Amino acid sequence: MKKPFIRKDLSWLRQVSSFASSRIILTANNFRFFDHLTLPGKTAQALARRISADKRATEMLLNSLAAIGLLRKKNLSYSNSPVASRYLVSGKPDYQGDILRHYSTLWDNWSGLDTVLKTGKPHRKVHDHESFILGMHNLASLRTKEFMRSLDLKGVKKILDLGGGPGTYSIALAQKCKDITLMDFPETLKIARKVIGKAGLGQKIKLLPGDFTSDYMGSGYDFILISQILHAYDEKACIAMLKKSFRALNSGGRAVVQEFPLDEMRTSPLPSALFAINMLVHTTGGNTYTPKEMSGWMKKAGFSNIKTTMLEETVLIEGWKK
Repeated sequence: MKKPFIRKDLSWLRQVSSFASSRIILTANNFRFFDHLTLPGKTAQALARRISADKRATEMLLNSLAAIGLLRKKNLSYSNSPVASRYLVSGKPDYQGDILRHYSTLWDNWSGLDTVLKTGKPHRKVHDHESFILGMHNLASLRTKEFMRSLDLKGVKKILDLGGGPGTYSIALAQKCKDITLMDFPETLKIARKVIGKAGLGQKIKLLPGDFTSDYMGSGYDFILISQILHAYDEKACIAMLKKSFRALNSGGRAVVQEFPLDEMRTSPLPSALFAINMLVHTTGGNTYTPKEMSGWMKKAGFSNIKTTMLEETVLIEGWKK
C-alpha cells in the first residue's frame, strides 16, 4: 500500500496529528508493554490478561506500535524492536521509560494551554515527582559522556552540583574528583540517594538538602555546576542564583551553566522554542534563554572570561571568579 501523499506546505498538519502516536506510546509505556514483551506469551490475549486490560484494545494498541516501528509482529505474536529493547525495557542502561512517564503527566498539564494563554498563569494540574526526577536521569545519562569530554577539571578538588536532581552528573564527576556535594530539595534527594547508591557512590557524594534559590549552599568550591535550572526561573531569580554561586566559589574557581540553547530570534532550534512553552505551562516566570542572555547574567554576577561551548543538544556557559 502506498504511503498517503501530503503536500509540503501542509507538513505542519502531520505535526498536529502526531499526538496520536505520542499517546499510543505513552499509554503503552504506562502499562509496561515493553517489559511484558520480554516475557513468554507475547500474544495480545496473553498481554491483556497480564495487565488486566481489554483484549481488543490491547491488540489494536499492539498493532499501532508495530506500525510505528517499536514492535515487530509475526503471526499472532509480538516482540520489541531493537530500539524498544534498548530504550523502553526497564533496567537497560539507556532506559527512557521514566521520562515517558513524565511526558504522560505533561500531557495533562499542556491540555490547559488555552487557559494559560488567557491568564498567563501556569496550569500544573498533575505532578509525579518521581517520574520527573528519574526522567531527568534518563535524559542526562545520554548526555553525560559528551558533557564530561567538554570539561577541563584539572586542579578541581571541591565541586557543588547545584540543583543536581537525581545526581547523574554528580556520579560522573565523582569519577574525576573526590569532594562532590549535591544540593537539592529534600524530596528530590530521597530519589537521588537511591540512584547514587545503585552506582556504588553513596559514601562519596554528599547530599545537601535545601532550597538552592534561598538556602546556604556552602563555600570553598572550585567548581559549581548549574545544569538545567535557570530555565525554571525569571531573569531576576537567575541573576540572584548566579551571584550566590559566585560568592560560594574560591578565587580561581568557576561555574558552568548547562541549558537548552535558543537563538537571538527565539525561534530556533525547535526543541528549545517548544520547551519555552513547557515553562509557560509549569512555572510563573520560567523560559528558554539565549547564550547571550545567560552570559550577560554571569557578567552581572561577577564572573569573567566567560566561554560558550555548544554541545549536541545543550549549551555550556563557563565563567571564572578571579
